[in-house]
Amino acid sequence: MNDKYYTIDTSLFEGTFRYFGSDPVQVRGKVHQSEERYSLRPAERAIEPVKTLRGTRHYIHMKPFVLLPDIVFTIGLYSQQREDQAIGEVIAAQERKPREIEIGQAQAGYYPQDTLIVLRECLFHDFVRDAPLLEDQHMRDLWEGFTRFLLGQFPDVTRITTTSHDPLFDTGEYQAFLRSLGYEQVAKAAYGKALR
Repeated sequence: MNDKYYTIDTSLFEGTFRYFGSDPVQVRGKVHQSEERYSLRPAERAIEPVKTLRGTRHYIHMKPFVLLPDIVFTIGLYSQQREDQAIGEVIAAQERKPREIEIGQAQAGYYPQDTLIVLRECLFHDFVRDAPLLEDQHMRDLWEGFTRFLLGQFPDVTRITTTSHDPLFDTGEYQAFLRSLGYEQVAKAAYGKALR
């Protein structure tokens, strides 16, 4: 990950993913923040229910990741296989810098004039999705962890919204997931909830 782009490292939650084995792993997020000018057309309010159509918003880009140990073993081979079937033994081990494995993507915009966060995406990559969306505790934890991070960065926020569908999921299932997190339909193509 580009360390000049991602300037914040935050803890999100601990979970057990089949991909990483049976031990729990700490899910962290690398975060980029920047300010950008925006200009929305009135019709775009169906997706981003922002009252102030022009201004400056904060862009947040998070990459959830897991740190995995990186250990190199040196094996000494026996001249012949032993009776217990062993062919060699570890003669040295070296632990190197842990590897970062990116496991998802999250993006949001904060509109300070409207005290509104628009969550654009928050998901795991396919290889770590272990359950259907409505049964996936890790997805709930990711959404809640990202929301906690955003609230810590923007304490004046009063509402959060997101799109009413995600192309990775069935629309009905996705909307049921949003409702399970306390969101409700707030515009033609947006779900949201009050935070304070």
